[in-house]
Amino acid sequence: MRFIVILLFSLSTLSSVGQAFPELIGELLNSSPIILPENCKGKYTLIGLAYSQKAEPELRSWYDPAIDKFILKRGMFDSEYDVNTYFVPMFHGVTKVSYDKAFKKTKELTDERLFEHIVFFKGDLKPYKESLQFKYKEKPLFFLLDKEGNIVKRYQGEFREKYFEEIIAYIDSH
Repeated sequence: MRFIVILLFSLSTLSSVGQAFPELIGELLNSSPIILPENCKGKYTLIGLAYSQKAEPELRSWYDPAIDKFILKRGMFDSEYDVNTYFVPMFHGVTKVSYDKAFKKTKELTDERLFEHIVFFKGDLKPYKESLQFKYKEKPLFFLLDKEGNIVKRYQGEFREKYFEEIIAYIDSH
């Protein structure tokens, strides 16, 4: 019994679900500042974070599905879901040096309709690693926030259709 209680406590401390998303100050591709989750309260928000180039392929696997469903609303009934969507490459440590070059290149290669959905972050990663439990630098993390900025769902790695099914089910039930 004692083991089960300790195990449950350990598992609950590993999950960021239920806590407020930590303040993240970044720059949109249109060069406007943004503070997450402050600037997106009042709507559900999906935030994808990657702090290593190794995570980029799996982060990109979310682009088309998220853009189609929540930004461009191309699917049947997608217009019913009003979800802020942000992709956040995180530059920290020595990677801060490549921030300006990456920002410029991304801006050149990105459709202007998506400029308000890509947030560049440059700063200390430690507070995010601790509060959001980053474990694998080759895996992006995605968080669904409620309308108050609290984490209600957490996903790691490449996109899976079942993730959107869970997100939609959550939104529909609240």
